[in-house]
Amino acid sequence: MTIHQKRGFTIIELLVAITVIGILMALLLPAVQSSREAARRIQCQNNLKQLGLALHNYHDAHLTLPPANIWGGRGEPLGGGLLPIGTYDRVAMGISPSMEADRLYANWVIFLLPHLGQSTLYDHFDHNLPVDDEANLDARRTILSVMRCPSDSYNETFYERALLSGTRGRSYARGNYAMNIGPNAPCFTFESGCNNGYHTGTDDLINTNSTLWGSGVGGFNVSFRFRDFSNGLSNIIAIDEIRAGIDPIDPRGVWSLGMPAASITAVHTQGPNVGGGPDGINSCTDLTLTYSETALIRLGMPCTSSPIPSNFAATARSQHPSIVNALRLDGSVESMSDQIDKELWVKLHSKDRNNP
Repeated sequence: MTIHQKRGFTIIELLVAITVIGILMALLLPAVQSSREAARRIQCQNNLKQLGLALHNYHDAHLTLPPANIWGGRGEPLGGGLLPIGTYDRVAMGISPSMEADRLYANWVIFLLPHLGQSTLYDHFDHNLPVDDEANLDARRTILSVMRCPSDSYNETFYERALLSGTRGRSYARGNYAMNIGPNAPCFTFESGCNNGYHTGTDDLINTNSTLWGSGVGGFNVSFRFRDFSNGLSNIIAIDEIRAGIDPIDPRGVWSLGMPAASITAVHTQGPNVGGGPDGINSCTDLTLTYSETALIRLGMPCTSSPIPSNFAATARSQHPSIVNALRLDGSVESMSDQIDKELWVKLHSKDRNNP
C-alpha cells in the first residue's frame, strides 16, 4: 500500500514566493496609481467642460458673461488708498460682521448655478445679502462635485474665514476652479509707469471706485460679452484649475468667495504651479509660521504677504503631475505644462491685443 503525504512549502520556497509577489506588486503599483490619476484627471477636465457649457448658457441667457464678483458699495476705505475693491477681507481681519457688513456678494460660480443643475442651491442664496451673512451659511457650505477636482487631497477641508482673527463658524466649502481676471501687473493704469496694470472706474480707491477689471474674462462689478474678445474665444483661458488651501485659514479654492486665490486667478504672469511664484493671500504670514516657507514650496503652495494683508494674487495650481487643466472660453479644455513659455501663458490669459 502506498501512502501519499501532502508536502507543504518549505521556508525558502515561501520566502521566494513572498519576494516574487512583492516585486510584482512594486511593478504594478505605479501602473495602478497612474491609471487612477488618469481617471481623476479626466473627471477634472469633465468638470471644466461643464463649467464651459454653463458659461455659454449664461451668455445666451444674459448676453454677457457673469462678473467675477459683485461688490457692494463704493471705495475700499480699509485699503489705505492702496488696495482696490475685492481684495481686503473684512471677515478674515475681524471687521465684519461686528463692525460693519461684508461687501462681497455673489460671485461667478453662484451666478452659474442654475446652468449647472443647481437652481435650488442658487435660490438658497439671499442675493441681497453678502455671501458671508448667516442666511447664506448652509448654501456656501454646500459641497459641489462639479467644482472639485478628485486629484486635490485638500478640498474636503472647510475654509474658516474668520479663524485668522480668532473666530470659528464662518465656514466655506472648497473648490478647484477660478475665473481668470487677467495676468496684469499689481498696479493700476491711473498710476504713472503702470502700463499693464488693472483698470478701475476712478482713481479714488478709498471713496468712489466701484469697478476693477484686467485683461481676463470678468471683473468686480464688470462683465464682458463674447464680442469683446477680439482675439477669439479659443485664444483666451476663462477658468484655471487651482488648488484648495492646505489649512482652515488658507483662503485658496473657496468656490463661493469672489476674491483672488479663492475663486479668481490674478497677477499670474509666470505660469502655473510653483514656477508661477507665490500666491498673494492674507494669511501667508501665519501659514509660514506654521509650515515654514520651505514646506509651503515643497507642498506646491507658496505664498506671499502684502503690507496691508489682502488676497491680491493667485496662479493656476494642481496636484496632477507636471500639468494644470484650463478651460478656454470656446469651451475646450486643455492640459497646460508646468514648463509652458511665460509669454505664451500671458497671451492665453489676455483678451487684449496688447498683452497683458
